[in-house]
Amino acid sequence: MEEQSQRAIPSRNKDNYLKAKAAFNQKDMAGCMSYYAPDHHLRSRDVGPGRQHIERVLSSTRESWPDLVIVVEHAVAEDDWVVGRCTTTATHTKAVLGVAPTNRQIQATFWDMHRFDADGRIVETWNLTDSLAIMQQLGLVPTPPK
Repeated sequence: MEEQSQRAIPSRNKDNYLKAKAAFNQKDMAGCMSYYAPDHHLRSRDVGPGRQHIERVLSSTRESWPDLVIVVEHAVAEDDWVVGRCTTTATHTKAVLGVAPTNRQIQATFWDMHRFDADGRIVETWNLTDSLAIMQQLGLVPTPPK
C-alpha cells in the first residue's frame, strides 16, 4: 500500500501543477497561489523566500500581457519534482521592454521546474523563458534569415 501511495505523489504534484496553470489562465490569481506554499522560494530570481515573490512575478506578467495563455506542452513528474515545457501566447497591447503596443500576437516558450512539499504545494520554482524570441517579435533584435 505504501509503495502505491508513493507512486501517487508525482501524479498528484503534476495535477496540482496543471491546476495552477489553469487557474492562471482563468485569471484566478488566488486560485493559482493556493498551489504555492507560503514559504515558497523563487530560485530563478535573487529574492528571499515567500509566496509574495512568485505572486508579484505572475501578477506583473498578467498586467503586461492581459490575454496571456499558457499551454503546457509537456510535463514530467518524478518524486517531489515537476518539470514543464510551456508555450505562451499573448497580444502585445501594452508597452513592454520600452516598445509601444503593436497589437501583434507574441509567442514564446518557457520551461519551469518545481519542487513540491508533502502537502502537494510548490515550495521551490526555477523558470527559464525564451526572452530572445520575445525580443525578436517585438523588433528589438533582428530575426535571423531563414
